[in-house]
Amino acid sequence: MKFRVALLVLSLAFFTPSANAAIKVAPAKAPITSISPAGSGDQISDFTVNPTVIAIVGTIESGLANLVTTPTLGGSDGFITALDKSKVRLWDLRLGSASDDIARAVTKDRSGYFWIAGSTSKPMETATSVVDSATLNLDSVSVEPVSTPTNSLNRLVIWKVGITGQLAETYYFDVDGMVAPSAINFDGTNMKIIGTVTKDLTTQQFSILLDQSGSFSRFTPGKIPAQKPPAIATIKAGVNNLKSFISKTTIIGIPSWRAKSPTPVIVKYTKAGKALAANSFTGKVKKILWQSGVGAVVLVETNLDNEVHILTNMS
Repeated sequence: MKFRVALLVLSLAFFTPSANAAIKVAPAKAPITSISPAGSGDQISDFTVNPTVIAIVGTIESGLANLVTTPTLGGSDGFITALDKSKVRLWDLRLGSASDDIARAVTKDRSGYFWIAGSTSKPMETATSVVDSATLNLDSVSVEPVSTPTNSLNRLVIWKVGITGQLAETYYFDVDGMVAPSAINFDGTNMKIIGTVTKDLTTQQFSILLDQSGSFSRFTPGKIPAQKPPAIATIKAGVNNLKSFISKTTIIGIPSWRAKSPTPVIVKYTKAGKALAANSFTGKVKKILWQSGVGAVVLVETNLDNEVHILTNMS
């Protein structure tokens, strides 16, 4: 009898929910990438996420048929593409004008609108030469208007796009130099845009505010600060946490893993420190957002190109 009880207890120990299978680090696969001709200016730049949509922004010149289907506007265009967590395209929208345009960063507000920061060029300024009527024009020469070229990408542009892909508003701020926004964030009241301005081979950082009515304020140039990313980044994921870091040897809670070379990884842990899921990447992890029902969405730079991974095992 004692033997049977002991055998029953032993068998339950193998099937109890607390005795989960060992967690392994799985290579992240099947990313969303720029499918484009070699040498094109196509690039995924940023993304944001809500409970139903993963919104990807970037710049398109000649490819990206996997992400953008709407007709070209001229030159290079910015774009925003919405996908669901299964990577099915819901809608896409080109952003820009007949000139070159780029889209570099995206965020969302509390109403669900997407705000995309990019660059375009000021319209060509046309000046008409005036002929002094007192001067003899023996050859009856007609004077054509003169177009003065302007610097390329010297206008900050913010596009406001609705949840179903309609362009709601476009806002401009002219800058003395080539402007390249790198991030846009919503603080509950204003959008804060940061980036760089290059003039006469000198590059400075800038920041500027945009309120929700479309008014810019507090354009602030300054030196580019040296940035050192944290050794371990922690992202709240519901009742759990995601840890993003470069693994050089072993990982706490995953005894089967031993990195052969420094490898970017993301591990999902409980508050008590138990590993629940893990993924490794080839490249540099640039951004991670977590959304309930979707999982972790990760922007990774590989060979100077960006790709987006959707990790449903992190939901």
